[in-house]
Amino acid sequence: TRTPGEPLYISHAQNGTIHGLDREGKVRKVIVDVTECQFKLCLYKKEFERVIRIIKQAKLSGHAIIAYLQKKGFPQVALHFVSDEQTRFNLAIECGNIDVALQAAHALDSKENWQRLGVEALKQGNHQVVEMAYQRTKDF
Repeated sequence: TRTPGEPLYISHAQNGTIHGLDREGKVRKVIVDVTECQFKLCLYKKEFERVIRIIKQAKLSGHAIIAYLQKKGFPQVALHFVSDEQTRFNLAIECGNIDVALQAAHALDSKENWQRLGVEALKQGNHQVVEMAYQRTKDF
C-alpha cells in the first residue's frame, strides 16, 4: 500500500492499471499490484481454488499468508501450503481433517499429538483412528 505523491484524478482503471490526470492536466498511468486484494476477495467469496492458484503464482509471504488464513478461519486452505509436520497436524486438527492429521501424527510420533488426534477422531466418530491413537498412547 502506498500513497501517491500528488493527486491523480482517475478516469479509468482496469487489470491493475489506473489511468488519470494529474493537477497539471497531464495523462498519467499507474500500475498497481492487486494480488492481495484479489486474494482477499476470493477468500471472502470462498473461491478456494482461485485462492490456492493466487498464492502459488504470486510472491505472497508464506508465513504471513498462512497466519492470515488461520486467523480468518480458513485452516483447510492454509493446509495446502504447510510443509512443517507439526503445523500441518495443528491445522488438520483445527479443520477436522483426520486423514492429514493421521499422516502428520505418524511422522511426529508424539504422545501429545496422538492424544489430540484421538479426541478429534472420537468427536467425528472415527473409531478406527481412535483405537489406533489409544494404542499408541496406551490409553485404554
